[in-house]
Amino acid sequence: MRRVLDWLDDRTAYRALLSQALDEEIEGGSRWAYVFGSGLLAIFALQLVTGLLLMATYTPSVSGAWASVYYIQHQVTGGWFVRGLHHFGAQAMVIVLGLHLLQVVVYGAYKRPREVTWWAGLALLAIVQGLALTGYLLPWDQKGYWATKVATNIAGTLPLAGPAIQSLIVGGVDYGQATITRFYALHVGVLPAILVLIVACHVALFRKNGATPPAGADLRVSQRFFPAQAAKDLVFAVLVLAVVAVLTTVYHGAHLDAPADPSVAYPPRPEWYFLFLFQLLKYVPGSLELIGTVVLPALASVFLFVLPFLDRAKTTRVRERLPWVGAVVAGVAGVAMLTGMSLRDDALDQDYQRSKVKADLRAKRSMELAAHGLPPGGPLAMLRNDPQTRGPDLYARYCSKCHVLDGEGEREAPDHTGFGSRRWLIGLLHDPDSEHYFGASGISEMESMVEQLGPARTKAVVELLFAQGHEEGDPPFEPRLVEQGAKVFEEECMDCHVFEQDGAFVFDGPNLTGWASLAWIERQIANPASEQQYGELNEMTSFEDELSKHDIAMLATYLRGQRFGRPDFPYPPIPKE
Repeated sequence: MRRVLDWLDDRTAYRALLSQALDEEIEGGSRWAYVFGSGLLAIFALQLVTGLLLMATYTPSVSGAWASVYYIQHQVTGGWFVRGLHHFGAQAMVIVLGLHLLQVVVYGAYKRPREVTWWAGLALLAIVQGLALTGYLLPWDQKGYWATKVATNIAGTLPLAGPAIQSLIVGGVDYGQATITRFYALHVGVLPAILVLIVACHVALFRKNGATPPAGADLRVSQRFFPAQAAKDLVFAVLVLAVVAVLTTVYHGAHLDAPADPSVAYPPRPEWYFLFLFQLLKYVPGSLELIGTVVLPALASVFLFVLPFLDRAKTTRVRERLPWVGAVVAGVAGVAMLTGMSLRDDALDQDYQRSKVKADLRAKRSMELAAHGLPPGGPLAMLRNDPQTRGPDLYARYCSKCHVLDGEGEREAPDHTGFGSRRWLIGLLHDPDSEHYFGASGISEMESMVEQLGPARTKAVVELLFAQGHEEGDPPFEPRLVEQGAKVFEEECMDCHVFEQDGAFVFDGPNLTGWASLAWIERQIANPASEQQYGELNEMTSFEDELSKHDIAMLATYLRGQRFGRPDFPYPPIPKE
């Protein structure tokens, strides 16, 4: 074996290289404070390996990105673990790099002759942030899409060159294929290459100048890098990687939101390490936005860059460098405070929480649909062919200006929560002029029918109307009650209503044949003023020209599903016979 190693050393001089790496003397001895650099190298290696594995399956296109990430997350064996390691590894890199820079400031390790080493560290911070930003968009989901839009819009506020820079980053006016292509190229090619170059320079400079011992360290003590410092570095690296692995396991990888859709509202928030800037902008008036987006970050960057020249103390003792160390610590504390305030504000913001719940439900629904396979049109086509997703989108855009559903919307027409259910009907017959029915619509010709009909006949009419919306596969209704209800309806209701091409003898009320069925709701959306619907009594807008037949069907299917729920406002109990 020794002869083999001698042969190898003769050809490669590996023993000299190892000796150079491991036998380096550390002035003042090994310390836990020196472990952050090796920890960063371990995380970078993890990011490199997991990134290459993800590249083997990821598709950098608008139509294929989300689908490929879904495939990695849910179909590829261990894919969720690899993606989770990459995701949490990125978070760990930001944290460890921040700790490393803070340790350098406290130890005064930026002072002569280590100014360039310090600048290389600042450059690494910028590159890591760039990697985080570009990687965030690649799943092409709602969270990454809107967070990236916030970040690039900030770049667009820069004076003079801002719009040009934003257009260069985005690849045009709108976010699309050019955007994802550019971000992918930056994330897997340009930025890693620059990172490797800077890391190599940083390590070489560190080797040249050595570690900076803390003030007061016994400089008579000296230890070789191996084994004391190497053991500490190894322990820290294993600890960091273990934490990343635990987080990945606990959260079952990284979250994947619904596919990116610019037409659907989303509560945009940047990742946690940019939240402080997001929070800061809340306190800056719109006309002074540049102060938050450009001036303050630029001042902070310049301060850190020239810190080696500002700090002229001849010692590295903190108390003699208090203005400079204090300024950095105060900046870190400010970032932490703004981040905490942002998280607190979101926790107390009910509108944000409601939007987040909706976004989470949309993401969950996307996973359920994708589990059955994606259509050729991609993930957006998948969602647009799903009534449970497309229906709420259309409802929010076209119906919520006049109707209330699940507590949201303007109340100028009947509520739609529980629409078509027995409970909704009993409430209508009890008080049709209630604000939850026609009270605010301008249609107030109907009187309460419950007292006139009595409990048994009211229940029969409710069952008759409920049965009008019955479709194949629905839970059964009671035929005996429907038969009774038809007789009551003929006696008590047909003076004002049309039913099965008869009625409206005194007043031209709505046609209730097939009421709340899929076909009836589609007609109501398309042309509510037709004789088959409300006729001249109609006050509702026709959407025949605004919505396609496909969207009308999606919206009608979604609304018909309300018959299986219940109203969210008070209604009388269903009468007992």
